[in-house]
Parts: sequence; C-alpha cells; structure tokens
Amino acid sequence: MFEQLKEFATRFRQYRQRDKIHSELDALLGAAQDCHSLEDKLHWLIKLLQWVRYEGSLIDAPEDLASGRQPIVRLRFLFMVLERNPHWKVAVAKILRAVIREVSGLELYTETGLPRELGMWSEMWDRLMMKVLPTPPLDHEIGYFFWALFPDKEDSEWVATIDQVTFNSLVELIFFEVGPEEDGWNHLRIDLEDALMYLVIQVRAIGLSPAVRHRLDQPNFRDSAFFKMVKAMEEFFQAYHGSTRSELQEKASQFRSVIWECRKELREVHHHLDEYGVSVNLVFQMTRLRVYLSRIENLLEMIINETTECAKVTTFMSNLIAENQELRSISSLFSQNVSLLARKVVERAAETGEHYITRSKEQYREMFQAAAGGGIVTAATVYFKVMILALGASPFLEGMFASLNYSISFLAIHFLGFTLGTKQPAMTAPALAEKMTAVETEQGMTELVTEITHLIRSQVAAVFGNVLLVVPCVILIDSIIYIIFGGHVISEAKALKQFNDVDIIGPAILYGSFTGILLWTSSIFAGWSDNWFALHSLKRTLSSSPSLKAIFGKKAARLIATFAEKNMSGIAGNISLGVLLGMTPEILKFIGLPLDIRHVTLSSGNLASAIPVMGIDILQTGMFWRAVIGIFFIGVCNVGVSFSLAMMVAIKGRNIKAPQRKAIKTAVWKRFRRHPLSFFLPVGPNMNPDTGKHVPHS
Repeated sequence: MFEQLKEFATRFRQYRQRDKIHSELDALLGAAQDCHSLEDKLHWLIKLLQWVRYEGSLIDAPEDLASGRQPIVRLRFLFMVLERNPHWKVAVAKILRAVIREVSGLELYTETGLPRELGMWSEMWDRLMMKVLPTPPLDHEIGYFFWALFPDKEDSEWVATIDQVTFNSLVELIFFEVGPEEDGWNHLRIDLEDALMYLVIQVRAIGLSPAVRHRLDQPNFRDSAFFKMVKAMEEFFQAYHGSTRSELQEKASQFRSVIWECRKELREVHHHLDEYGVSVNLVFQMTRLRVYLSRIENLLEMIINETTECAKVTTFMSNLIAENQELRSISSLFSQNVSLLARKVVERAAETGEHYITRSKEQYREMFQAAAGGGIVTAATVYFKVMILALGASPFLEGMFASLNYSISFLAIHFLGFTLGTKQPAMTAPALAEKMTAVETEQGMTELVTEITHLIRSQVAAVFGNVLLVVPCVILIDSIIYIIFGGHVISEAKALKQFNDVDIIGPAILYGSFTGILLWTSSIFAGWSDNWFALHSLKRTLSSSPSLKAIFGKKAARLIATFAEKNMSGIAGNISLGVLLGMTPEILKFIGLPLDIRHVTLSSGNLASAIPVMGIDILQTGMFWRAVIGIFFIGVCNVGVSFSLAMMVAIKGRNIKAPQRKAIKTAVWKRFRRHPLSFFLPVGPNMNPDTGKHVPHS
C-alpha cells in the first residue's frame, strides 16, 4: 500500500513538472514573434538555451539523465513542438537568421576562445576586468554573447554529443521559409575565409617576432615556416575558388604541411629555452601560436568540406565553448603560461642539485668535509649577529645588517667550496624529479629508489657536518674571547633566551617550517636569476663590453663573463637567502605577524654560544635537552619543508601522476625496512661503494 502511494505521488509530481515545463516552453516560443531589436532576439535565444540546459526535469528518460544527454532530449522535444506549430517555427527561424546576419562571424572565429591581448599580464588584467566589471550589452562583443549562451563547463560536452538527426533538424530550422527580405543573411562561409586570412597574418607576425625568430636555426627569416604561411594560404584560396577538387586537396595538403612545420619550429624554440632563457611573455606568445595554429586547422577543414558535416561542426563548437570558458579563467592563464617558466627554473636548479648528491664513500666524505667548512664559517656568522644586536639599532637597520651578515657568510661558503646543508633540499628535489620518468619499469623504480637513498644520506651528511662543526667552533671562539677580555660575548639573560628560542615546547617547529619556505624561495630566485642571465644574453654582453675590455682587457672580460655565468645562480641564491633570513622577520613584525626564523645551523651556533654562559651544569637540565630536541626538529622542518615544496613544483612540472607517486613511496619504504642504514651511511644494495655506480642485478 505504501509503495503504491509513493508511486502515485511520483507520477503526480511528474505530471505537474511536465505541465510546468510545457507551459514554460509554450510561453517562450509564443514570445518569439515579439522580439524586434537585436538585443531582444539575443536575450530570447539565451533564454531558449537556458531551457535546453534546464536540470531536474522529469520528462526525460532516466538513462538520458544518467548519460548527461538531457539537453539533446530537450532539443528533440523542441523540434517536435515546432513541427506541430508552424507559426512558432517561422518566428524562431527568423530570430536565428537575424542573429547570424547581425552577429559578426569573423569575431566568432577569430576572437571567441582566443587570447585577446598581446602580453600575458595585459591578458590577465583583461580577464580580471571581465570578472569585476558589469557585463556589457550582448551585442557589444560576440565573446560575451557566446559565453551567455553557454556559461557552463558541461555545455561543451553535450554539444559534442549532438547526433546527425538532431543536427539536421537544427539546420532545417535555420533555413525554414527564408523570405525575400532576408537575402544575404548567411555570410558564415565568407567569414570563415576572412577568419583564416586574419589568423594566418597573426601567426606570421608572432612567429617572425624577434623573441621567437632568434631561437630558431634558420639563418634567414624567409626560410621560416611562419613566413611561408601567407603564400600557402593564398595558393589554397586560388585553388578553392577556381581549381579542381583534386588540386584543392593538394593545396590544402601543402597548407597543412606548412602548419606542421610551424609546430615543429615551436618545438625547436622550446629546445632552445635552456640556452637562451625563457620569459612569461615568450611562453604566452608560444601558447598563442599553438592555439592559433589549432584554430587555423579547424577553419581549414570546415572550408574544404562542401557539405556541413555534423561531427566536424559539433566538435568545432564544443572546442569553441571550452576555449571560451577557459578564456575567462585567470588561474588557467597563469598555470598555462607560468608552468613552463617554473619548469625551466626548476630544471636549472636541478643542474645545481646534481652536485649535492653523493653516490660513493669518497663523495660522502667530501660532502661531510664541505659541510664542516660551512659550519666553521657559520660560527663566525653567529658572533657577527651578536655584535649587530649589541648595536641597539632600529629594527630596519638591524634587519639590514643581519641580511648583510648572512649574505656575506653564505657567499663565503659558496666561493670557498663549502656547503650549507639546508640549502640543498630545494636544489636536489628537482634533480630527483628528473629521474622519475621511467618508474613504470622495475629497473627504473630501483634506480630511482637508490637515487632517493643517495639524496637522503647526502642531506644527513651535510646537516650533521654543519652542526657538528659549528658547535665546537662557537664554543672555541667564546673561550678565546673570555681568556682575552675576561667575559663572555653574551649575557646570561641573552643565553637563557637562546635556550628558549629553540625549546621544543615553544614555536620552534613553526618557525623552522617557515624558514624552510624561505630556503625554497631562495632556490627559486636562484633558478630565475640563472634564467634571466641567459634570457638577456649577459655572457655575450659582458664578454664584448667596451668598458670591461678597456679596464681589464679582452681575455679578462671573457673570464669575467664566464665567471658570472657559472656563479650567477649561487650569488643570487645566497644573497636572496641572506635578505630573506635577515629582513623577513622585521617586516613581518612591522605588519603584526610575529613569525621568526629558525635555521638549524644558526640555531645550533646560538645554542652553543649560550652553553659557556650558563655553565657545564646546564647539560644535566631538562631545558638543555628540550633545546637539543628542538634543534633536531628545526633541522627536520628546514629540510623537509623546502624539499617538499621543491619536489611538489618539480613533480607538477613533470606531470607525474598520483599512482606513480604512491608507487614511489611504497618502494622507498620497502627499501628503508630492508636497509635502514643505507639512508644515513654510504652502504647498501645496488651501489659500488668506491665508484658509486649501480651494480647490475645477478
């Protein structure tokens, strides 16, 4: 009984809903003859598409609802209603023809879904204004009208599934009872030709621009495929308007070959980015070229086809809807055009990161020695920081002097051939991501896991080398000062503060994680600077500089240029890290964010400077051991956060999928369970401890 009542209620709701939808469509079709101005017709057409997309209808079959074909079913229902009401059909057909006549097809083909501005930042500003400013009148621009017709992301999907019968009904509706006063209403095919000419001219201009042309191997710009496009197009149109079908197909094939050569030259430009550098605007122009070339191919296919094919038209319209949707997305624009720049910056960081991965006992020993040297230099940095704090300067000057102190210290470590362990993770992560391309095979996965093992123990060697040397050196410096001057460098209150700063109970972990972000940021700046150096051809500029030649001579000028090219990344990275560590806390305090830095090597040095002041008995207190634990977790956060951020960017740039990442984690954990010591010392499987080369499986 209950089930019968439920079924009756469902049928009643279906009946009411069906009646409501029928009445909505009847009212909409009845109002078609009252649309006189172009704006009225555009608004009416938008309402009709809204009805087609209407969700929640109970007149459709459940399988249509599940498959997402509900709009197709509604279109069929619309055509059925129009067949039964010829006066409505005439009014609707006139509206469709009027819209086609009044709306520019050239704009539809050349502007809808395509970037509008000449540069990425101006394009981003244009998209931002589209979101902020009120929507202009529908007849203002075809892009706005097209977006109003198809505002949902799902629209491209159902348009692509329009079948031949429904498509034929739509075409028949458009051409239904054309009156003599409507002569010349259909100019879409002429607009197709004009659009093809327009886009070819645009592609030729962008492809022959200096930013693109200088990255091609052609000595003469006339040899470029972009230069040949106009001639190929003209020959195609000559054949289209006056030759046989076979000759038309031949010229179309030649035109496609030129388009293919343009794509090939784009790939060539991409390969030259390492040598010549990459900029956001260059990436934007390359993206524009790809999109324009794709649109040219689509228009070419539509012009060649004498009959209007359903599949080609629906696919073109579906792509147009999807591209027009994407054209309003700021995040899409940013990701498309910054991703390549980020990838190239990461790849440059990866080249540096290779030097920080040890694969043999000898390399491991060299890494530890380099890290020990870095710890010695950092010990001096600690006491220079104490002297800066003793000046009692303003926060800004204090931050500036601290930045100078850190920058000089990091540069000294760099040029002396030493290393700072916390700088390595952001460099080594991209180098590791470079090796994730063959993880589908067992050998590729084994090699990757071995590389991860090498990387982790390299980090361990670097961090421990820093810490194990900075502590005794700081105590030694304090002892020498105490013997000479009869007092410690810092007061007891300051020493107590040094313990509290790294206490595990306090915010040490938060500050250590924040410092990891700064460490990663400096690596990005280092890679960007290296890219900037290449982009502006500074090596060539410096080596041929008249001023440098006059002062130092030709040979010295070349040496200076080579030195700058080799060390640009290191200099920029170290200076930026010094400024970030020195100035960031002061700036954040000024705006009310009490974030501070906790760098494992510097914090270890600060703690070591406090031990002589507090006395040897401090080693037996809980405060000391909480500080030691805090130092350990500060190091973990420094390394872990910077490595994770760098790995995340590198993995995204390499498009490594989630299943692959999961498989890598499983394989690493399996290796750790079997050979945990290999993650800390140069021992373990698949490695010759003397050469560092992989030993083949037996």
